Amino acid sequence: MSTYILARFCIISFIFITITCNVNNGHTNSQKGSMTDTLKTEGCLANIKTDVGSIVELQLNATPGSGYQWILKDSSQLLQQLGADSLKFSNPITEEPRPGQPGKQILHFKALKKGEEMIHLIYKRVWEKEVVDSCSIKFEVK
Repeated sequence: MSTYILARFCIISFIFITITCNVNNGHTNSQKGSMTDTLKTEGCLANIKTDVGSIVELQLNATPGSGYQWILKDSSQLLQQLGADSLKFSNPITEEPRPGQPGKQILHFKALKKGEEMIHLIYKRVWEKEVVDSCSIKFEVK
């Protein structure tokens, strides 16, 4: 019985460490130099206007460590999502973060070409089918 408890503890510890290591204050070293012209937005806006070559930073309400994340539902013809391989969250507002405390998930998109397009984001756990929130944003790239 004690081997079973030890094995569960090891698995839970591994998952916790993996999630904790992926939370990196919203930036990776490879992105810091390339974000010179960044439009920062908070929340699910109806319309965003930007120029070709600009970076758009979306900050959407999320709970780090819950398994839920904002995901681009369909591929975009005008935008390239940057840093999709790791989750980026902003620091919680309070000085002492607590487990399960709400924060912001940060998504970066680069405007590739001129045009208008509606993107759809969904908030869900990747291993579940249920979508708990969604967001649609119209982009106009000049």
